[in-house]
Amino acid sequence: MHFFKPAILAIGLLAACDQTAAIAPQPDLPPDDPRQAELLKAECTIYFAAVAKLEADGREVDGNPTRGCPPEAAGVSADINAMVSVPPVTQGYPQTLYDRMIARGIPTDVADDISKSRAFWNLVAKRDSLLAGF
Repeated sequence: MHFFKPAILAIGLLAACDQTAAIAPQPDLPPDDPRQAELLKAECTIYFAAVAKLEADGREVDGNPTRGCPPEAAGVSADINAMVSVPPVTQGYPQTLYDRMIARGIPTDVADDISKSRAFWNLVAKRDSLLAGF
């Protein structure tokens, strides 16, 4: 019976911990490649902008979308407002990025708007150009 006490304590500790996953590195780049840091910072600017938008709208932030982000990304401006004409979210990196936003606690309606934003598509283009070596 005494083995239940540590198990219950462990479950409580896990529940209290932040369960947001760290941002995964780009699998197409070596982990120590400087382009990893560049892409991480660009992705994190979107997360910081999303949190600021949610707070400005008086909405609760579910989880910690900025977990694992470099603090300097908070000071970078990101246009996460939906554009009028945008390409649809396609399989591959755009879908992965969208799924990451949802997994990090950004509400679906906000993630939908962000997926139509300049910041989102600039990040997709930046990733593609960095991987292509441009």
